Parts: sequence; structure tokens; C-alpha cells
Amino acid sequence: MAMLNLKMDIYTKATGVQMTITWANEEEYQLGQKFLTDMGASCGQASDRRGEKPAFFYLESKEQLESLYEFRRSLRETSKT
Repeated sequence: MAMLNLKMDIYTKATGVQMTITWANEEEYQLGQKFLTDMGASCGQASDRRGEKPAFFYLESKEQLESLYEFRRSLRETSKT
């Protein structure tokens, strides 16, 4: 059985920060994708066609990046309880 690619490449225009996020599981991946889309992040690669390359999301602002960090923290806290 093939493993799903749970990675996303994130680039933030305002800071020049480029990183790869690996989600813990499929549910988190889907929640992260929805979160990024809902906050207006541009998706540079169709994230529903996950192969070897991670989905790519483009953020405009540092605030969007900080929101993503906070979202990931909240997922970790929720999974601990």
C-alpha cells in the first residue's frame, strides 16, 4: 500500500520564508489544506493529486504564516488531549 504524501511546500512572499510542512496524518492534511484555502493562500499545485511532489501554497503576508503556525499548534494541543 502506497503512503500518501502528507507534505506541503509553503512560501511566504512578505518574508521570503520557504518551508515544507509534514502533517501527522490524512485528517490533519485535509484540515491544513482547508485552513490555507480559507485564509486565501494560493495553491500552486493541485493538492488533491498528491504524488511525489508536495502541494504548494503561496502566502502573501507574515500574518498568514503566523496564523498557520498557530493552527498547527492548536492541532498538536488537540491531539494531546
